[in-house]
Parts: sequence; C-alpha cells; structure tokens
Amino acid sequence: MADYILGDRGSVEVITDDFYDAEILHLFEELVLDREQIWAGSAHLVPELDNPYQPSAIAVYVDDLKVGRLSVEDSAAYWLPLSRVVASGYRPVVYLQIHAVLRSVGGQQVIESQGVLSLSAPSSLFPLNEAPRQAALLPQGDSMKVLDEKDHSEYLHSILPPSGEGRVILSLENNQIKLADGRIVQSVDVLHDRRVVGRLSTQMSEQLAPVIRYAYEQDRLTAAWGTIRGNAFELSLTVQAVRPHEIEEDWFAQLPNDLPELLPAASAYQLEPAYQATEGEAQRAKKKRGLLASARPQVAESEPADQEGLATSQPSSVSAASGLQRMSILLGLVGGLVLIFGLVTVFSNPLMGILAIVFGGSLAFLALFFTRDNSYREEAVSADRLEH
Repeated sequence: MADYILGDRGSVEVITDDFYDAEILHLFEELVLDREQIWAGSAHLVPELDNPYQPSAIAVYVDDLKVGRLSVEDSAAYWLPLSRVVASGYRPVVYLQIHAVLRSVGGQQVIESQGVLSLSAPSSLFPLNEAPRQAALLPQGDSMKVLDEKDHSEYLHSILPPSGEGRVILSLENNQIKLADGRIVQSVDVLHDRRVVGRLSTQMSEQLAPVIRYAYEQDRLTAAWGTIRGNAFELSLTVQAVRPHEIEEDWFAQLPNDLPELLPAASAYQLEPAYQATEGEAQRAKKKRGLLASARPQVAESEPADQEGLATSQPSSVSAASGLQRMSILLGLVGGLVLIFGLVTVFSNPLMGILAIVFGGSLAFLALFFTRDNSYREEAVSADRLEH
C-alpha cells in the first residue's frame, strides 16, 4: 500500500498510556528510570471500524507496533477523511513524537507516555485543487509568505473554503526582472490553477530559481503545497516547501508528482476490518471475561458436568425458586394484614398500632427481599439453560 503524506500544519494528541506499554517499550528498546526519552519519526493511521472498545477508533502505528489511538472526539473528526485515504488504496502517513519515562510507583515500574501527531485540521488534509500533470511537487517544509496576495484578493476569496482555511497546490514560475539601477533579479510568481496570485520574496526567489529552471529543462513545472487562510475582510497565502539545500538528490532524479488520486468525496467509505489487539488490550479482554465468569451464579461442586447431571440439577433450582416464591407471597399477605391492623388500631391504642405497623412493615420488607432473591435464582437458571 502506497503512502499518502498528510498535512502537518497542526498538532493532535495521541492516547498512549493505557494499553500500549509493551509496544512503546519495544519502540524505545530500553527506558531508564526517571529519565524521559523522546522518539520521533513517521507513523501511519489505521481506521478501526471493528474496534470492540472504541468503535470507529483511529489507531496509531509505527511499522507493525500499535502505539496509541486518537481520542473519541478526534477519531470522529478525522474518521471520514482518513477513511477516504484508506478506501482509495493508500496508507495515511504522519509525523509522530512520543515522550516516555519509566517510573516506580508502589514498588512497581510503570511507563508514563504521551504522543503528539503533526497533523493538519480535517478540512485541510486534502488540497482544494489538483496538481498540474506535468509538475514536479516539492517536498513539504516550512512556510514561506506569498507577497502581493492582496492584489488578487477577489480571486482568492472565491477559492477560500467556508471553514476559513484550506490546502492548495500552487505552481511556481521563475522570471527575471530588471530593476531601475540596471540589476537583474529573480522573481518567482505564485500561481493557482494557472492564475497569478502573488510572488515570493527576492531572497526566496533567488534560492528557488535554480530548482525551477532545472525542472523546466526537464519539461516539468514546479509545484508546491500552500495554505490559504482568511475571512471576508482579510486573507493570507503561504507556500510550504523545503529549502533548496534540503531537497534530496532522489527528488531531482525523479521529479515526482506524488499527489495521489483519491476517491470522490462521499458521506461514507467501505473499509475492511482492521482491529488488532495490543498486548494490553488482549489482557483487558481476558480480565473482562474473568469478571463475567466470576459474576455468573455458581453451580454446586457436586453437580455433574455431563448433560444428564445438568438435567437433574435444573429442576432442583426451579424447586428452590418456587419455594421462595410461596414464602414471599405468604410473608407479603401476613405483613399487609398486620400493617392494616396497625393503621386501624393506632387511633384507639397508639402504642399497639405503632408496634403493628413496624412489625407489618418488617414482614413486607422480608417478602420483598425473598422476591428479589427468587428473581436472581430464576435468572441464574435461565443463564445455565442458555449456556448449555
């Protein structure tokens, strides 16, 4: 599965500190007591439609290690765009940083950890337009301010999304300008869908001009990621691209146009089951099953394990339940009669009436207790029947 590099113009916290200790320890290889360590690198995100504990969770993986997940709120916000990437046949890749430290708590060693993704807002993960087919897309990097964008504000406002922020693919074209003193300087124009929307500073133009010329000599345009932000009154445009000295040799050799084609935007996408339990989640499942087993009504130790023994044990449970039911009905009737007697007598003989009310209420309470105990026994019998 090919990688799809997600925008990194933001930060999202990752839950790492409950069921991922074994994986995080494996990631760091070794943690020293009370000494915080940092791991940083690429991670990929996996939508887990079938997660039994947090349905529609988004897991964070480093290679084959699941080291965390997004919160319920963040998973809901990123679910649709990340599902689109996965359904299109790509793996969403993002930059991750994890801080971890080994602590001694109550005589036991525990791992405290926290993770942060460099991840753009959901509305800014995908560009609003497509990259030109004959363009070489520069790797993403730090932001560069686009100048003179206000001269093109009417057009830029027309492409500004309602959220007030969006990613765009911009083209860069190099021109030479003769100044009043006769000097010739480089000037890089910034274009959106073949329309000029501003320019880069003279300093940045001088640095990028050789790169743009090289691509042009190979019959390629030069494109870069950009971000448009603003509202009805103001806006700004920036280019996110690495500086020329940071571009790797492979880029010049391949001149890649690596903006993958995604499925059309939709309200839902078809995904395959993707949940894989971590060591901590597996232990969690075992504990849950153990609690359920301990909470189940226990059968007598002398009860036979085969079907014949089961058939003989069930009637005895039913018989006991029937006896409790008759006793609770009898106590309820007696308690009700005594209670009525007390209510009638309390006006003529207050002391006897109060005693009768108290006694009748006690009998009624006992009847209620036996009724509840009887219902529990009936549930236990039903559970045994269903189980076997």
